[in-house]
Order: sequence, then C-alpha cells, then structure tokens
Amino acid sequence: MPYKEIVTARIVSRQNHQPVSGATVRVYDKDIVLNDFLGEATTDADGRFSVTFSSDDFQGHVSGFEARPDVFVKVTNPATGKTTKSKVFEELTGELTSNDAEEILNLGDVEVD
Repeated sequence: MPYKEIVTARIVSRQNHQPVSGATVRVYDKDIVLNDFLGEATTDADGRFSVTFSSDDFQGHVSGFEARPDVFVKVTNPATGKTTKSKVFEELTGELTSNDAEEILNLGDVEVD
C-alpha cells in the first residue's frame, strides 16, 4: 500500500548562509538508469520548501525493488540564475507523523550558488 513522503529543507546561499527565497526546487529519486521526478516547490521567505509524493512515485512497478528513496534536489537561485544539484541523500528515512500516514524527510540546510 502506498504511503506519503514529505521532503523538506531550507535553501541557503553558499556565500553567506542566508536563506534563499523564491528559489525553484525540484526533487528527484536517484536511480541507476533514469531518475524519478518527485515534485517541485518554491522556497518561502525563510528559504524553506516541502514536496509531498507517494511511495509509488519512486518504487515504480516493481514492488519492494526500492524500499527507500535516494533523494537529491536541483535548486535554481533567482538571484544568480544558477542551478545547483545537491548531494544524494541515500536510503533516506525520516519521522512518521502521529497517524503514521506520512513520513517527513528533512534534508536540513542545502547550500546553493
């Protein structure tokens, strides 16, 4: 049965570690052949974003083949126009919500150019 995942993070400038607002964040699951696009969001005034997706979005048609997502983000900074790819957060696990219906995967601070 599919369940919901929520990826969240704060996008900050590599130069001064200040939040980057208005950045476009695309979330992916890293795979051997073709990466799965999981969703897109825009950062708020504090540089924060969240993207919600289903386990079906990264597990594909082969149940049990991929138990956990290997998440990375691509962030386009509106101030510089540059797109930065984060490291891959492998076999990511997070905190379950009170009803165990969703899992929150917090990437922490992600630095961008």
